Amino acid sequence: MAGKPKYKSPKKRTNLSLTPETLQRMDEIADALNISRSELVEKWTRAWDELQSIGLLGESLACSGK
Repeated sequence: MAGKPKYKSPKKRTNLSLTPETLQRMDEIADALNISRSELVEKWTRAWDELQSIGLLGESLACSGK
């Protein structure tokens, strides 16, 4: 899924610790969207403000103040 860069800043390699169930679900979602796990996290993070404003995060996250 490599191609030309989509973002102005270079990506930095990192490591996340996830449960096997979460990793499997991420793979399913990324496969359905035809993107990598990395791109899935990138898109989710960049969409955070929009998701919060339309109430898709649920009350617990919206009320946490994070």
